[in-house]
Amino acid sequence: MGNGQGIASHRAAGEDDHTCIVFTNALHEEVRDLCALQWPEEACGLLIAAKDTPNRIERVVFAKNVAEEPHTTFEIDPQTLIDCHRTARQKGERVVGCFHSHPNGKALPSPTDRARADENGFLWLIIATEHNRAGDSGLYRIIHQTTTDAAAQSELRYFRRCQIIDR
Repeated sequence: MGNGQGIASHRAAGEDDHTCIVFTNALHEEVRDLCALQWPEEACGLLIAAKDTPNRIERVVFAKNVAEEPHTTFEIDPQTLIDCHRTARQKGERVVGCFHSHPNGKALPSPTDRARADENGFLWLIIATEHNRAGDSGLYRIIHQTTTDAAAQSELRYFRRCQIIDR
């Protein structure tokens, strides 16, 4: 099921759990190139899909990382975020995820990523970068589950690993 780092494995084949994401190699490479150019800082941006095909990334929007510590975290420029949501609504699209790089060379969600993953179902593309090159990529969907224990009333957050499909 999971790997002990808050990442769940794929479900059995045939189950509709939204883990297969169409993301062309050309678009994926464009994101990877941008992330490599931003090293040693974290690069960031948004993943956009048509409203009726949210598991097919149609375009990306690159954003300025306005975090106080861009070498260790990211914060998407608020104006870019507002403009992107507005444009997506006007075009019949929606923002379905974000991307950012990890200059430490690891394509796994960090504890900070888990803590900041507020929107259930949102995609997180993480590109590992190291010395001006892009390494591994990991695509994850954040899942929120409320516990059934009425006394605890807590929410469990974890990332479900997704498969990138080039079409």
